[in-house]
This record gives sequence, structure tokens and C-alpha cells, in this order.
Amino acid sequence: MKQAAVIPIFYGINDQYAPYLAVSLQSLIKSTNPQQQYQVIVLYQKLTTANQKRLGALAIDNCPITFYQLTPDLLTKFGGDDNTLRADYFTLTIYYRLFIADLFPEYDQGIYLDADTIVTTDIAKLAQFDLGTNLIGAVPDAFICSDPRTRRYAELAVGVDPDHYINSGVLLLNLKALRQEKFSQHFLKLLNQYHFQLIAPDQDYLNGICYGRTAYLAPKWNLQTEHALPISGQPAIVHYNLFGKPWCYAEVPYADLFWQAAADTDYQPELQQQLAQYSATQTAADAEHKALLMQRIIAFPDETLTFKQAIAQGEQVQL
Repeated sequence: MKQAAVIPIFYGINDQYAPYLAVSLQSLIKSTNPQQQYQVIVLYQKLTTANQKRLGALAIDNCPITFYQLTPDLLTKFGGDDNTLRADYFTLTIYYRLFIADLFPEYDQGIYLDADTIVTTDIAKLAQFDLGTNLIGAVPDAFICSDPRTRRYAELAVGVDPDHYINSGVLLLNLKALRQEKFSQHFLKLLNQYHFQLIAPDQDYLNGICYGRTAYLAPKWNLQTEHALPISGQPAIVHYNLFGKPWCYAEVPYADLFWQAAADTDYQPELQQQLAQYSATQTAADAEHKALLMQRIIAFPDETLTFKQAIAQGEQVQL
């Protein structure tokens, strides 16, 4: 496949995640090909000027960084939806990736990365993957695949084969096809009509809507550090998913890659301080949230209206 003239890479963050984004950006930029042009676009609703300046300073000639503020009225489109991330907290940032196709009509294809990632390989190699008529390319979610309870959630709540339930932390986006299929409008219709109770709202909607039109990428493109899928060789992208963050816990797989990249950012001192000061109370809170997450995974397929039930009632979920 011919390389795109410009490869757009999108992130969605708020001020809380600025230090982690800096590390991801540093690793991404260090892995770029000098002969290729990239464009990093950071989507945000609230991000201080100071953080924008610090993050923007990481840019290089062939990989500029721009910041795109989402309009405050975006929240009104969700009709009071109260889904939380990982049974933890509500953040609008989890939904940003669902609107990229509409916000950036100049691009036909793009890459979305969560901020808790480290890139070890030129991202252009991922951009060369031919999606064909698929809407997205992604890696199966290792956490969902790993346990009968989580597999049951994928099958009964989301209505997909558990081995093909994808993780949304790394996405290759067919932006042209997503626009043609009116993906974001379809998502908002389903959300506002049903308000499904979900454990990973953006991810579950992507799975439900794009099932059957998803290209499954090699696990090396999203090596999830909790319940990792097997790979050969080194991961191309490390994703510190769920609760095991290297800035919270020392014994996290591939933490060395995070700290190597962090050393080249001016956020390193505060990241090291965060790790050193992560308290027993915070650790206990993580354990409580993990337990609550599993409780909801077990309960939601039986207690609430699900994608699978809506489909059985005649609703079109898949595009």
C-alpha cells in the first residue's frame, strides 16, 4: 500500500493525562521516519496553556503537534449518559475518538492512540495496513478474552464473539468509511435511545457497531500489559491498560520503556514523585474499583438492556 502523504495521529486527553501523553508522544516521535510526514492532533475539552506549551515543545519538523478544543455542547449530545470508565469515573475523553471522522474531513484514514501507550516502532508501518471496506482496525482485548466471566459479558451484553471483542486504545480508523456510514450519528442514536449500561462505553459501542467490519491487527500493535496476548518479538505499541500504570506501580510489564521515554520529557520529576508517593489508600482504591468492575461485568448482561437484546428486538446496531 502506498504511504500516505501525511499520517494523522490522534489523542484525546485532559490536564490529568498531560504527563502521560508527553511520554507517549516522546516515544512516538523517537520512532518516526525522517522521510515521512506525520501530524499529531490532541483533542481536549480542558487543557491549560502551560500543558499545551510543554507538550507542543516535543514536536519536530516532520511531526508537528496541534491542539483541537472540542466545543462545550458536545456533552449535551449525550442526554445525561452516566456510564463510567472501568466502573471508576465519568470522563468525556473516552468518547472523543468516536467523532474524529466528522471533525477532520480532510483525512481518509488516521490512527488513534490512548495516552497510556508507548510506541517502539514507526507508526507509519501501522498506517500502511489496508483496511479495505472495514471501518476500523484493532487488536482483541486480552482482558475480555482471558476469563469466562468477561467472555460472557462480551457475548451477552455486547453481542460479539469474545475472541473478536477489540480494545479501543489503539485504533486504525477508516475515516472516509466512518463518515459515509454516518457512524457518529448512529452511535448517538443508540446511546440516547437505550443508554446501555456498559463497562467500557466507547469501546463497547465500537465493538457493537463495527462488528463484522473490523480488521484484526497483530497483537504486537496493542500489547496490553494486563492479560497480554502472546506475541513474537518486541511489541510495536505497549498499552498500560486498566489499573496497572507504571507511574503508580513499579512492577508493571514494560515499565522500563515508559521510564526511558519519560527521561526525555520535562514531566519526568513529577512522574517519579507520583510513583514514589502512590499510597496504600490509592492501592486499596484500585483494588476496590477492580472488584466493582468485575461485579458489573457479571451483573450487566442479566440486569440491564443489552446490545444483544436490542438486536433481538429488531434494532440495527451493526453498520
